[in-house]
Amino acid sequence: MSELYSLTSQFPLSVKEMSQIDRRLIIDASEVGEFVYCAKSWYLKRCGEIPRGSRLEEGAVFHEKHEATVSRATRLRKAGEWLLIIGFFLLVVLALIWFAM
Repeated sequence: MSELYSLTSQFPLSVKEMSQIDRRLIIDASEVGEFVYCAKSWYLKRCGEIPRGSRLEEGAVFHEKHEATVSRATRLRKAGEWLLIIGFFLLVVLALIWFAM
């Protein structure tokens, strides 16, 4: 029982202990969204670099192409789902016709 108490007595951390935590190890909720959108941009921002000039333009072009690719993949996936539904429906209809004979 004393072991359990010694483990739980460490939490919550005091303000002094919180101030000793390396801030680079803490990620805000808004940073998660930035990371999901573009991990490279998040990393560069985290390191203190600000993209300028041609690098910024390259990133914008990349994201436009990537967005088009993701959009196309989404449309193809939805088309595949509809084709699967239609195929299943036709299979059921053919089975009903075959069993009716």
